[in-house]
Amino acid sequence: MAEYVELHCHSAFSLLDGASPPEALVSRAAALGYRALALTDHGGLYGAVRFWQAAKEHGIRPIVGAEVALDGLGHLTLLAESRQGYANLCRLLSAGQLAGQKGRPRLTLDALAQHAGGLVGLSGCRQGVAARALQSGGEAQALEVSVRLGEALGRDHFWIEVQRHLRRG
Repeated sequence: MAEYVELHCHSAFSLLDGASPPEALVSRAAALGYRALALTDHGGLYGAVRFWQAAKEHGIRPIVGAEVALDGLGHLTLLAESRQGYANLCRLLSAGQLAGQKGRPRLTLDALAQHAGGLVGLSGCRQGVAARALQSGGEAQALEVSVRLGEALGRDHFWIEVQRHLRRG
């Protein structure tokens, strides 16, 4: 049986979405026996250094990522699987800040495709690319968006997230 690893976790650096500092998240993950944990704050790597240090102290493998806003498509969670992925994640976060308005970064699908090396994408939350496509256009649109992201990131580097959101329907 596979071990559980939280790959979509927001800290207090994700305003209105996370409440705990990175150190508290890592401490709780260690208490639960996790071997790895991802930190994926909104639009930046604000808590990444503190997260990395705490994870190393607790013997947990840190996975650095971020939740980005893809222009017109919704949120996308990106995880760095290598040094190249981390460098590309930093480039994409900067590009999103430059392309958007203050406090509302926007990343294009072209920029994502250009800097996809070493990254893994997850379909995201209720505001995620797949969920928004399902809500606005149904299954066909969700499939189309997923295929486009698979092409941008690489077929084996885009995954649909399954979440229990406790909402009926």
